[in-house]
Amino acid sequence: MTKSTSSPPEIPATKQHNLQITPEQEAQLNWLKNALGASNIEETILRSITVIVTLKQHLKPGSELFLHNQEEQIRLLIPELEAPPHQEEWQYLVPRPHPWRKQLYIKGRKLRAFSVWRDMIVNELSLEEAADNWDLPLAAVSEAIRYCESHQELLKLEAEEEGYRPAARESQSPDTGTTHIGFRLISLKTQ
Repeated sequence: MTKSTSSPPEIPATKQHNLQITPEQEAQLNWLKNALGASNIEETILRSITVIVTLKQHLKPGSELFLHNQEEQIRLLIPELEAPPHQEEWQYLVPRPHPWRKQLYIKGRKLRAFSVWRDMIVNELSLEEAADNWDLPLAAVSEAIRYCESHQELLKLEAEEEGYRPAARESQSPDTGTTHIGFRLISLKTQ
């Protein structure tokens, strides 16, 4: 008589993960659970996944999310849902890994193109003076200027986001509006 040796049933990969979350994230999940009327955290997470998947499936490249009411429209800036920008060919600029910042940096340096451009404007520097100040080739400074002038909306949104970041590090109640939740609402007045 042979004994049947069966392996233990497979546990789905999603059941194998224990989430390690901070107290702030736990407070956000509890707030979201109440806001959604979910019965537990698992239902909250599953509903949130459904919302994000639905949004991602309906966003076409180049489209943006807006909430509208009679007085204004509000753009939702959710970097995780934004389509990757059209890859432009830059000789001196490169992307760098960052949790939310998408602007380009000077190749080989921890220097944002925006920093060079802003320095030129604030200090009224010529192209040559900026190149000398940052020890960059003239072509790199010129490219940084072209990039910044053609990506002003991104630079503005990231500057606004950066303004929110210090408040996000402080311990706040999740319903105060200063807690970082992954996206910001930006009001654009309609004509």
